Amino acid sequence: MTVTAAPRILIVDDTPALLDLMRECLESEGYRVQICLESRRAVGLASADPPDVIMLDVVMPEVSGWDILAELRRDPRFQRTPVIVCTAYVAEALGRLAELKGPDQHLGLLPKPFDVEELIEVVASVTSAALSS
Repeated sequence: MTVTAAPRILIVDDTPALLDLMRECLESEGYRVQICLESRRAVGLASADPPDVIMLDVVMPEVSGWDILAELRRDPRFQRTPVIVCTAYVAEALGRLAELKGPDQHLGLLPKPFDVEELIEVVASVTSAALSS
């Protein structure tokens, strides 16, 4: 019998209360979660300890989620890492995600505001799709 570790998720968002909520919900589902409140630190955190899934807020001070995603995708280690974009700007995000989606890209969208069930569903969907490919 093979035992695999729970998927590790890096969540990048500039709202402390939302980070805490997301961490609590996902940890209760068995995920291992690392949070990042300062967007300028996101790429460094991911590089130091590569996560299995990355969740990015789009609108943040300093560095946007789109800029973080672009920088991560330039690194071969993160070209296939599943990414979930969290935003209230759903129409814009859908357009940008469609442009970015390739055959090996596992991208998801979590519209803000969201409920706990939606958070868990999106993370599970993206994670299982990535693990099965």
